[in-house]
Amino acid sequence: MLILVWIVVCVIFYLVQKVLGNSGHALELFALLTAIALFFIDRLSRKEKK
Repeated sequence: MLILVWIVVCVIFYLVQKVLGNSGHALELFALLTAIALFFIDRLSRKEKK
């Protein structure tokens, strides 16, 4: 599971840097997208346990 989280965060970081570059909002967008992705990964992992 930790490897999945790491890969998702790296992909999100790459995409945000590719689209926004050194924009001031890149870090904010990265944090928001990472939080959303981690939320959905948590939901999926809880579904599998049931």
